Amino acid sequence: MPEPRASASAPLAGIKVLEIANFLAGPVGAALMSDMGADVVKIEPPAGDTTRGMQLQGDGSKAFNHSFQALNRGKRSITLDLARPEASEVVLRLMAEADVVVTNLMTVRLDRYGINFEAASARNPKIVFAQVTGWGSKGAGADRPGFDSTAYWAGSGLMHLLGEVGTPAPVSRGGQGDFPTGLNILTAVLAALRVRDQTDEAQFVEVTLQRTGLWSLASEMQRVLNTPEVPIERFDRRLAHLATRNSYETGDGRWMMLAMHNVPYWKKFCMALGREDWANDPYYVSPTGAPQNQQERIAEIDEIFRSQPLSYWAKQLDDHGCVWSPAATLEEVARDEQLLSLHPFYTIEDADGRGHSATVVTIPFDISGADIHPRHGAPDLGAHTNEVLSEAGYTAEQIADFAAKGIFG
Repeated sequence: MPEPRASASAPLAGIKVLEIANFLAGPVGAALMSDMGADVVKIEPPAGDTTRGMQLQGDGSKAFNHSFQALNRGKRSITLDLARPEASEVVLRLMAEADVVVTNLMTVRLDRYGINFEAASARNPKIVFAQVTGWGSKGAGADRPGFDSTAYWAGSGLMHLLGEVGTPAPVSRGGQGDFPTGLNILTAVLAALRVRDQTDEAQFVEVTLQRTGLWSLASEMQRVLNTPEVPIERFDRRLAHLATRNSYETGDGRWMMLAMHNVPYWKKFCMALGREDWANDPYYVSPTGAPQNQQERIAEIDEIFRSQPLSYWAKQLDDHGCVWSPAATLEEVARDEQLLSLHPFYTIEDADGRGHSATVVTIPFDISGADIHPRHGAPDLGAHTNEVLSEAGYTAEQIADFAAKGIFG
């Protein structure tokens, strides 16, 4: 892939984004917009986004909050107590000048504060209003709180299907569903901006954690929808139809995944195992050319793989052109030379203005002519309140009056 040009432009330069969100999915989506050059103003409650407090070490002492930096890089922060009517009016005024609103407040709260899509589009008939929820902005789930571990992981079907037969249902990793949902928010907002420019009309964007999780299971769900008589169950590696699409443990306790779906790979696989007799045995290839009876060999293949360490099998499988990967640790992923050649990480120097740097995972794609990267670190709480309100046309006296009334906290 070619390197970005020196004259590369930021795709969202000139776009103003107002974020009214906390925790992960909404802030992730807005952070990606900032990476693409948008001016993102984050509205926080007086106590701050909940993730500001997620910085304790194992011994209970405070540490530099790398997580908050990753979620909120490149933004500006203002504080508003949305329970106060004056604050809602400030939000609407900011919406009037924005291109995009990103919020994860449930509909009942947006309605209570008077800052829903109807109110926003009345002030700004070209606004793109993106609401991300667990289950949806309308219907029975609209008032139901949702996190990625419930709506994305459990509610989409992922939790039920993943894990080996006979083992407890696995718990998701922290933020596992929020980050792809943030990317989903970015995708939807980019499309909505295009529609807005075509129609000159405000656009409402709906993203849910549950539907994002469902999308990751689209192949399985399409089987349920079209062949409901065939049940979808957890995977049992001992009974895999294809021995060449399965997981195996090596002699040093490492696991690896093989993914080879057709007959030509069966021969390569057998040669890598040193079982040339299997490679040419018609018992494993049907008259129609489809693989068959591989399941019967899984127990023996297990024994073969456990006879040597991962390093041995890595060479064998690569030398014979097999498709496989070790179950890599995150530490190994961080050192992966091929991955590093694609620049998946970015270090924000002096991210907090106090000498701490933060290395973050970058947006997961590149565009040769685009300037896409974290612009600066995450803001201190309320650091830009005066600046943002002044830009919106409020005078110093009005801002001081707001402060006296306590709308900033």
